[in-house]
Amino acid sequence: MTTCYLYTGQSEWWQVIVLLVLFILVLVGAYYVTRLFGRFQIKKGSSQNIHQLESISVGPQKFIQLIKIGDEYILIGITKDKITFLKEIDKNDIDLSKYNKEKIAQVTPFNKQLEKFLGKK
Repeated sequence: MTTCYLYTGQSEWWQVIVLLVLFILVLVGAYYVTRLFGRFQIKKGSSQNIHQLESISVGPQKFIQLIKIGDEYILIGITKDKITFLKEIDKNDIDLSKYNKEKIAQVTPFNKQLEKFLGKK
């Protein structure tokens, strides 16, 4: 009877090892699929003509955003259900000193943002 228990124990260990290997493979696959979708979203989200400059929350799920479209600056209101045009803003009425073309067009990779957040250089 001892050999029967030994065989059953070995079979269970092999099942645990196989499940652990499968779990690791799923984690590695999920990592690479997430990176693939992340790259796609960065490419999809980048635009040469439309930029969101500023956004402020004025209530739950309600925002006012300053948008640059081409050479025009537009103020819009965003709620859960709709987007409303509020006003076109003259370029001279807003402070654009902290916005330059390189800063607007540049998308910081996630790993650089994470390193900055964690305090690494």
